Formats: sequence, structure tokens, C-alpha cells
Amino acid sequence: MFPESMGLFGVAALYGGIAVTAVILLIAAIAVCVRLHVQLRKAEAHREKLVAANKDMESAIKAKSEFLVDMSHEIRTPMNALTSFTEILTQRIIQNCSAELKEETEGILDIIKKSCNDLLAIINDVFDYIKIDANLLKIESVPTSIKQIVHDICHTEKPNVIAKHLDLSIKYGSGVPPVILSDPVRIRQILVNLICNAIQFTEKGTITVLCDVVSSADSVSMAIKSPVSSKGSDAKPPEFFAATSMLIKISVVDTGIGLSPAQIQELFKPFRHLDSSTSAQKRSTGLGLSIAMRLATLMDGTINVVSTPGQGSTFSLLLNVYVPEGAYAEAVLAEQERKSEAKRQGSQLLSGLDIRIPKKKSENPATDRNLPLHNTRILVVEDMAVNQAIMVTLLRDAGAQVAIADNGALGVQKVMQDIDNGLFFDVVLMDMQMPVMDGYEATSFLRKHGYRRPIIAVTAHALTGDREKTLEAGCDDYISKPIDNKILISVISKYLD
Repeated sequence: MFPESMGLFGVAALYGGIAVTAVILLIAAIAVCVRLHVQLRKAEAHREKLVAANKDMESAIKAKSEFLVDMSHEIRTPMNALTSFTEILTQRIIQNCSAELKEETEGILDIIKKSCNDLLAIINDVFDYIKIDANLLKIESVPTSIKQIVHDICHTEKPNVIAKHLDLSIKYGSGVPPVILSDPVRIRQILVNLICNAIQFTEKGTITVLCDVVSSADSVSMAIKSPVSSKGSDAKPPEFFAATSMLIKISVVDTGIGLSPAQIQELFKPFRHLDSSTSAQKRSTGLGLSIAMRLATLMDGTINVVSTPGQGSTFSLLLNVYVPEGAYAEAVLAEQERKSEAKRQGSQLLSGLDIRIPKKKSENPATDRNLPLHNTRILVVEDMAVNQAIMVTLLRDAGAQVAIADNGALGVQKVMQDIDNGLFFDVVLMDMQMPVMDGYEATSFLRKHGYRRPIIAVTAHALTGDREKTLEAGCDDYISKPIDNKILISVISKYLD
């Protein structure tokens, strides 16, 4: 087996060398294993730190979200009292005061209302900026009418345009679809900012809103809930449909003061205003355009600016959107038409509201058949005395019979007692944040026990997702505080039909 020349000692030396080599390799392997074990322990410790950091981050995001909800509610509640009672005082003055006192007092109340609206706009800007910064803002994808949004904004701003003797026009390209899938609230927010800025910084000339399709792509298959939603267990599951991808451009062109290249560079940065030498006064947070750009980015779009000092500016919102096709598109259009018709009927009802209110308040408003809520029984579920007073005043002035419940539990009790007596409230107005039982629990309880009459959420919770949360609980509609009395009457009237 071994050469004879090696001898016994040679063989022993060979085996000894092999053994030493084996021991060295074993020690090296053990060292590698120990080193790997140490690395694994370090990696595990690092992973545990990352998990803990992620939990801390989630807790911080949740705390921020809860803080925003609480602050929104706490701020909007006193704002609700200011705006609502100002509107009530205005109606009282129209009905009962002399011409001289009415003229003087109406001017004061108009200032109060405008100040409340300005303050509310600032509050909304601050909350939106915080939500975007904390990644708490969600973008919706629901059937949306670009034409309706543009028309509504221009109609609302018409008094400001007339006051400055400007010409405001709207032009649509032939390819603009009647309905797209996008976030109507955020599109409106962006366009309100662009159109209002154009009015503010234009002293003479024209403002034109142009809307057209830049490009479109092939059809794709998407899944979304039916546009005609139903409550409870009958709600339809998501269904697939065909949609076309489009790039839509909405431009606001003005003949105003214009912007220099340096101003355009600073335009979309937060807390920035134009140079103080401009003729238009600046009364804002300086967040409007910054929020608009960030919203556009979240919606897979952007805002472009072309401007020449002294000649005007063009602000263009570009959005990548989907346009539904086929049967789904027809269903969406039918639902949009139904909502538009309800809105038109509400506008017709409200157009003569002032002249329908009697000169002197009657002892029983429900006997006046001309009032929009004549002979309507309404339950207001609200825990705050100030808000109760607001709601009772607004509703009784419109002819309704009003009952009050101080929390959700008492609201449920009143509804059940009403049913036991063979009666029904025509509408339940439900606050959502209350002691004992909140509005979500109360609404869910009533729906589970077969109550199908209209329940409308009236709440100071006005952040993204709050409306959807109330609808999921079983509410038929949603009104945010501060309450606009015309919107309140319009929404209630829609469900009385």
C-alpha cells in the first residue's frame, strides 16, 4: 500500500499530517460557523429593530391621523356655530328689520360670513398639507364629470368675475369624455385654486378655461364597484369593465399681471407668496399652489405654467385618467344623470326659499304649506347643545317638526318608540361622534334591525374617507359641518321624494 522506502515512521508522519490538517480544517469550519452564527444574531437583532421601528412609525402615523380627526372636529364645531347662526341672523333681519337697519346689519353679517369662509379655507389648507406630508391622504377613483366640476366652479365664482368686470368663458374639445374615473374632490380643489388665482391677479381682460384630450391609449380591463351602490348585504361586488387611458389637459388662461421666471421657480414651494409689489392683495397661507401640485402628483399628473410679466399666465393641469366603456359607461352616465336631475330639482326648490319664509315666524311653521319641509318629521341625533339649537332653528324655519336625541343610544330608542307607535321619522340626521353610542354604532344597529328610512350623517369629520366610512355604516348621505342651510334643506328634500 505504501512504498517500502517510507518505513514505519514515514507512514506515521503521513497519518499525523493528515490528522493535523483535518483538525485545522475542523477548527476553521467551527470558526466560520461561529462567525456565521454571530452574523445571524446581529441580523436578527437588526430585523427586530426594524420591526420595532416600523411599529413605532405605524403608531406615529395612527396618532397623527387621530390628531387630525380630533382637531378637524374640534375646530369645525365652533365654526359651525358661527356660520350657521350668522345665516340665521341674516334671515331674521330680512324678515323683520327696517330697511335702514337691514342695510347696515347685512353688511356686518356679510363680513362675518366672509371671514368665516376665509378662516375655514385656511384650516382646510393646513389640514391638507399635514395629511399629504404624513402620507395620510388617499386619492379616490370614482365616476367624475370634468364638465360639471368646471361649470360649478365658474358659476360659484361668477359674482367675483362680474365685480371686476372680467370676461369668463369655458371651452371644451370635442374629445372630452362625459365621465372619467378620478377623484372629483381633489380635481375641484386644484381647479378652484387655479381659477381663483386667475381672478385675483387679473384686473382687466379675460379668463378662459380650456379642457381637451392630449392623448389616449388602448383599452384595459379594470375592476371597480358598481356606480349604483346599494346598502347592506345587497351591495354588488367589484365587477370588471373596459376602460381607455387618457391624458386630459385643463388650462386656465388669464390676461393678468403675469409671472417672471424667478417667481415661477418659487411658485409651488410651500409658504411662498408672490412679490409684495404685485397689485393684488395676498390673504392666504401660501399653501394653495403647493397643495395643488402635490395633489396633481398623487393623481398621476402635474401642473405646468407658462407666463409673461404684464401679459398673463396659463396654468395647465394634466391628468392621466381612465374613461369607462360599454355597459359600465352607460350605467355611470345614467347614475350621473339621476344625480344631476336631483340637484336641479333641489336648486329649483331653493331658488324661492327667501320669499317662502313668512314675514313673521308662525307658532307652528309646519302649517305653512309653502315651506320646503312642510309637515316633515325629523329626528336630530346630536350631543352638543349649540349644534342642537342650530339644527332646530334651521329645520323649523323650513317647516319641519323636529325631535332631539342627545346621543346614539337615545336616538335608537326614539326611532324604535316611533315605530312602536305606528309612526316614522321622515329623516334621521345623525351626528357621528357622540358619547354612550356614536353615530356609526347607532346607524349600524338600526340597519341590522331592519330600519330602512333615510339616515343622513351630519358631522364635523370632513377628512378624506370620512364620507365613505359613514356610508359603510349604513348612512344614505353625508353633510359636513359647518352646515350650509341650503345644502341641508336640499339633501333632506332629495330623500323625501
